[in-house]
Amino acid sequence: MNKKQESRIVWIAAMIQLINIIDFMMVMPLGPDISKDLPVTNSEIGIICGCYTLAVGISGIVCAKFLDRFDRKHVALVTVFGLSLATLGATFCWDLTTLIGARVLAGIFGGPAAAIAFSIVCDVVPPERRGKAMAIVMGTFSVSAVAAIPFGLELAEKGSWRTPFYAISILGFILLWLIFRFTPSLREHLKSERQTLSLAKLFFNGKFLLAFMMMATAMISSYAIIPNISAYFQLNLGYPRSSLGFLYLVGGLFSLVLIQIGGRASDKIGPIPTNILGTILLVVFLYDGFMHQPTSSLVVVFSMFMGMHCFRNISATTEASKMPKPHERAAFMSLLSSMQHLGNGIGAFLASAILTTSSEGDLVNMKWVGLLSIVMALIQPLILIIISQGNTLRKEPVTA
Repeated sequence: MNKKQESRIVWIAAMIQLINIIDFMMVMPLGPDISKDLPVTNSEIGIICGCYTLAVGISGIVCAKFLDRFDRKHVALVTVFGLSLATLGATFCWDLTTLIGARVLAGIFGGPAAAIAFSIVCDVVPPERRGKAMAIVMGTFSVSAVAAIPFGLELAEKGSWRTPFYAISILGFILLWLIFRFTPSLREHLKSERQTLSLAKLFFNGKFLLAFMMMATAMISSYAIIPNISAYFQLNLGYPRSSLGFLYLVGGLFSLVLIQIGGRASDKIGPIPTNILGTILLVVFLYDGFMHQPTSSLVVVFSMFMGMHCFRNISATTEASKMPKPHERAAFMSLLSSMQHLGNGIGAFLASAILTTSSEGDLVNMKWVGLLSIVMALIQPLILIIISQGNTLRKEPVTA
């Protein structure tokens, strides 16, 4: 496969992840809008997000054993179709229960969709260039903040909170056609050493378990904060709803640049110094933004929080992707994605348990959520050091 074909496949994988991320992230900034239309409180938005991410995590675990048995293209087609259809279903919801149901259905397809996107990248890109390729796919988090979330907020302001979900489902069906038309059959992993894959052995493999713990704790750190940012900034700190799109635009642009820098830094200077730097800066702005009245502007707090979340996670994900053998790859990436999303759900649920809504409608106890986020953030670089040392002792098998 030449570099042009490789690049095209990486970008299609990035688009799969982009739809997945937009679908997940859109609920968070729309929280106050949803609360005005449905019988849902601001503190319950975290529960909606948590149910989605738990569904992603569980479906990823259930599907992990089977993903390596099929052509990557076929898996991508099925998961993107299911995700797009379930997202359309969210537009028909009328209360908290139906919205949770629709989001759980979307999460069931979102788990394997994320896993297959990363598996495709691991299959077609050799380890020495994988940091850059992973940065493209993981950069979709930033792209969604730069373009999709502000555009979605504008659509919601002109229509309703349902309007962005119509748009996401349409984009998903367009992507479905692109996968069908431009993605080649990816079956090389089926020619690798065939073994009976035991998920229990894979999950409880010591080296893999470290990677799962590393990503889960990092996601608990981030998603204790992320679902509540919109409500906290608007209701507690007085940030205007009309400027929310600008906030996501600036934060997304900043994190988009940082994730590309992080990917290249991970390839050039190594994952450990890259991750440690990102963790230090993340902790500084978590303390400044959420432990007390911020001394920095909210745009700076938001941008640094989003940027450092991306900057440090690219080094961790790239290093973790070097651990499995080819015939384990989709299963491993599915489990890794599941651990990330389970971490998201746990973080969202923990924050919802800590937070309450005052009689004025603002969020109470945000400083304790900030403290939880800081403690969880400090775990990732410690585990990454152990994983990186282990990877240097073995060379990843070369994939054709």
